[in-house]
Amino acid sequence: MLLVGTLVLALLLGIGGWAGLTLMAAAGPQAAEITPGDVVAFTADGDVRVDDKDLTNDVTPWLGGRFGAALWVHDTEAYTLLVAASRDDRKAREGLERLRGREGSGKFGFVVGDGYVVTARGTRDAQAAAEAANAAAQATPLAGVQAYADAVKWLPEEHFAHAYADLAEAGEAMTAMMMSQLTDLGMDEEEIPEDVLAEEFISSDMFFGVPGLTGKQQGTLVVGASATDDGVEVRYRTFGAAATMVAPPAADLIAAVGGLSADAIVAGSAAIGKVPEGLDGFFGPTTLDPEDLEGLDPKQIAEIQAEFAKAPDFSKAIKALDSSFLAFAVTGVRGEVPMLSATLRTKDAAASADVAAALKSLEMQLTVTVTGNTVQAVSDGYTATAKLSSSPLFQKAIEGLPSHPDLLVYVDLPKYLAPADDARMRDLAAPIKALAFASAPLGSDSEGMVHLIIE
Repeated sequence: MLLVGTLVLALLLGIGGWAGLTLMAAAGPQAAEITPGDVVAFTADGDVRVDDKDLTNDVTPWLGGRFGAALWVHDTEAYTLLVAASRDDRKAREGLERLRGREGSGKFGFVVGDGYVVTARGTRDAQAAAEAANAAAQATPLAGVQAYADAVKWLPEEHFAHAYADLAEAGEAMTAMMMSQLTDLGMDEEEIPEDVLAEEFISSDMFFGVPGLTGKQQGTLVVGASATDDGVEVRYRTFGAAATMVAPPAADLIAAVGGLSADAIVAGSAAIGKVPEGLDGFFGPTTLDPEDLEGLDPKQIAEIQAEFAKAPDFSKAIKALDSSFLAFAVTGVRGEVPMLSATLRTKDAAASADVAAALKSLEMQLTVTVTGNTVQAVSDGYTATAKLSSSPLFQKAIEGLPSHPDLLVYVDLPKYLAPADDARMRDLAAPIKALAFASAPLGSDSEGMVHLIIE
C-alpha cells in the first residue's frame, strides 16, 4: 500500500519517475471528506513530504495532512483525482498554477478550497473535471457513502492506509480511461478492437487465480495496511460480490506448505476450483485449421499432420486441474530452470495420468511419478534438509493469515533477490525478510492478507 500510494501521488503530480515521499504524522481533513462519493476507486494515506527537486517549489510549501487518490468518471471521461490537505492555500494555488501551466488545463486541473486541494488529470477538460469533482464532493462526499463506511469499518482501527473500489463500475471506468488515451493518440473509437479494452479484460476469465476477480463484477472491495510489531499487514475483503458460493477447501494449505522444504525460496499451495473455458488455448491449438493446409500437396499435409499428432495434448492436462490441489516449493534456480518440487492431487487417477503425460513431454529435467490420483514432479537439484514449518521466519510470516485459505504463497525475500543483478533493488528491499499471502472464501465473497516481515 505504501508503494502504491506513493506511486499514485507521483503520477498524479506529473513526476517523471519516483518521487521521494516520506510519511509523517497525519493531520488535516480526511481525504474521503473531500472526494466525490461516486468515485470508482479510492486510496488514502497519511501525510507526505515530497523530496523531488523539480517539485520542491510547487508542492512542498503547502502539502500536508492526509491525501487520497481516486479514479472518477465524469461525462464519460475517466480522470484520476488527487485530494490533499493544504497548509497554505495561497502557496498551493501558486504552485498548482505553475503545474497547470506546464501541463495545460486540458490535462491538469485543480481547485484550492479552504485548507484542501482537489486536482484532476486526464486527456481533456481536466480543469472542468476538477471543478466538477469539488462540487460533487461538497454535495455527497465519499465519507458519507454507506457502502464505503461499512467497508472501511471492517479494517483494523489502527490502519494507516486504505483503498476502496466499486467493482461494478471498475471495468467501465478503466475502459473509459483507455478509450480517452487511445483517442487522444489520434485513433477513432471504431478503430479500437474490443479485446484491448479494459472492461473486456476484467470481465473475462483472465483473472483466473486472483481471488474474487473473475468474471463480471459487482459489490465493493476494501484494502487496508496496518503496522505490526514485526512488519506490515495488508488485508482485503470483498462485500456483495455475488460470485459463485465457494466452500472452504478440505485440504489444510498452511500445513501443506509447512511440510515443504525449509530451503524454499518460494513455496505455496492452492485449492484449484473450476478451470475457465479456453485456458488450454494458451498452449496452442488442439486441432489443425484446414485453412492452414490450403495450397499444400498431400505429402506436406501428411508430414504436418504427423508432427501435430506427436505434440502433447495440454487440453487434457488443463481440464485435469479441475477441483485439484497443488503444493510446490522452489529451492533455487540453475541457469533459467527452477529447482522445484510440486505435488498435484487431482480428482481421479485418469486426470493424474493426463497431467503426468503433459509434464513428461516438456523439455525439463523432471522426475515425474504418479500414485493413484497424485502426481509429483521433482527437478534436479531440489533440496529438502528440513521442513518449512521448523523455520521461525515462516511461522512469523503466516501469523494472522486466514485460517482456511484456498491460496497461500510464502517468499523468503533475501533468498529470492540474492541472484538479482539490481543492487539498488536488493538494498531497497533489504529490511523485508519474508512475505506471506493467503486468500480465503467467505461464501460468495473473499478475504485475504499479505504479511510483510520487516527487520
